[in-house]
Amino acid sequence: MSTVRTERFDVVVVGSGIAGSSAAVAATRRGARVALLEKQDTFGGSTALSAGMFWTAPDLDAYRRRIPLGDEALGRAVVEDYAECLQELRATGERVADTPKTDIMTFGIGYSTDIRAILAWCRAQVEAGGGVCRTGTAALQVLQDDDGAVTGLLVRTAQGRVRYEAPAVVLASGGFQGARDELTRAMGPNADRLLLRSNPGSVGDGLRLARQAGAGGSTAMSTFYGHLIGAPVNRFEPEDFLPNSQYYSDHAVLVNLEGRRFVDETLGDEILNQDLLQQPQARGVLVFDDHVRSTVGTDEPFPGLGVVDRYQVAVDNGALHAQADTLEDLVAQVAAWGIDPAVLGQTLQDYVSAASAGGGFAGGHPVSAQARAPQTGPFYALMVQPSITFTFGGVRIDDQARVLDADGRPVPGLHAAGADIGGLSNHGYAGGLAPAYITGRRAGRSAARAASAGPRPQADVLVGT
Repeated sequence: MSTVRTERFDVVVVGSGIAGSSAAVAATRRGARVALLEKQDTFGGSTALSAGMFWTAPDLDAYRRRIPLGDEALGRAVVEDYAECLQELRATGERVADTPKTDIMTFGIGYSTDIRAILAWCRAQVEAGGGVCRTGTAALQVLQDDDGAVTGLLVRTAQGRVRYEAPAVVLASGGFQGARDELTRAMGPNADRLLLRSNPGSVGDGLRLARQAGAGGSTAMSTFYGHLIGAPVNRFEPEDFLPNSQYYSDHAVLVNLEGRRFVDETLGDEILNQDLLQQPQARGVLVFDDHVRSTVGTDEPFPGLGVVDRYQVAVDNGALHAQADTLEDLVAQVAAWGIDPAVLGQTLQDYVSAASAGGGFAGGHPVSAQARAPQTGPFYALMVQPSITFTFGGVRIDDQARVLDADGRPVPGLHAAGADIGGLSNHGYAGGLAPAYITGRRAGRSAARAASAGPRPQADVLVGT
C-alpha cells in the first residue's frame, strides 16, 4: 500500500501569477492559512513575462463601448475596484508610476509597475501569515464531498502525490492558450497556426479542474489576447515576445493573403490579431510608410520597454518583408509572396482615397476618420501572424469570483480568477494584470469566507491509498 501525504489549509490557490498571488494575499489578510501552488519551477506565470502595465477601462461606459459582449457584472467589479487596488499596490512599497498612461489599447488608463517585485511581495505576505508558496506542484483534481462541496485538491510533485485538504480552492492557472486541443475546439482549425506568446504552463488546468467539479461554460471562448508578430520567426523565446510585437499596426493597412482588407485597422493591434486568425492561413501583410516606421513604429508603447524599431526586429528574426520608394513598386515585390498585385494595388488605392477624404470605406470595410494614408516613402510591407498570450473564455463565475455550474449556481468552495475566468473580455480587451489582480482579490476574500465555516488546519498526516 502506498501513502499520500496530506496537508491541511484553509485556502489552496492554483497558480502564482498576479491573479493567484492577489487571491492568496486577500485570503491571508482575512486570517486564512493559504497554500499558493505553482506547477512550473519558477513563480509568476505569464505575469512575470509582462510589461507590468496595470490598466483597464476608465469607467463602465468605456467598458461597454469597447466590450459590448462582455460580462457587465464582472466589468463593473473591475472598474469599481480599480482605484482601491491601485492604492494597495502603492502600499507594497514597490514601484508604481505616479503618472498614468492613457489611451492604452486605444481606450484604457493605467500605471506602469514593477510587477515581478510585487509578485515577490505577495509571496512574502502569504508566508508571513503562516502559509506556504511552492513550485513544481501540479493540480490533478478538485476534491469534493457527496454534496459537491470542495474538500481540497490532489496534486502531483516530484516526490509523489499530495492531498491538500481545504474547504476552499481558487483556480488561477492562467488560461488555456497552451492547450492546442482546447484552442481548436474553441477557435477552429487555424488555431494550430497561433504562435504561443505565453508561459508554456497555461494549458487549461483551471478549466479542466472546474469542469471536473461541475462548472458551467462561459462566453468568449473563441476570443483571446495577443499581438501581431512578423512571419515567419527564427526564434520566439520569452525575451522576444515584447520587441517582436507590432503594436503600431493600427497605423498601417492590413490585408490578407488575397490582398484584401478585412477590418478597420484603427480598432487596435489586439483586435487585428484576433481577426487575422480567421483569414486564409492566418497570415496577413502590414503596409505602411516611413513616417509610421520612424514614429509609432519605434515608440515606447509602455514605460520600460524602450525604443525599438519593431519592423527591423521582425526582419532580423526572419520575417518576409519588402521596401520600395513607391507603393506601386512595393506591390510588385509583394506579388512574389503569392498575393495578386492587381487586387492589392486596388485595395491600397481605395484606402488612400478614403483616408484622404477623411474616412469612408475601402474593400467593403470602414476606413476611420483617424486613418492616415501611406504617403511618405520609403514604403514597407511585413508579413505577420497572430499570437496568443491568454484566452478570454474559461470558467464561469459571478462577481464574487465563485465558480458557477451550468445552471448558474455556485459550486461550494470553488473560486476562479484571472485568465481562468471567462467573459470579462470578449473580442475587446479590458486589460490583463488589473482585472487579474481585482478578480483574484475577490476570489481570495470569497474563499476565506467559505473557509471560515470549515475545519481549521491541523498537523500533516499520512493516509493510505
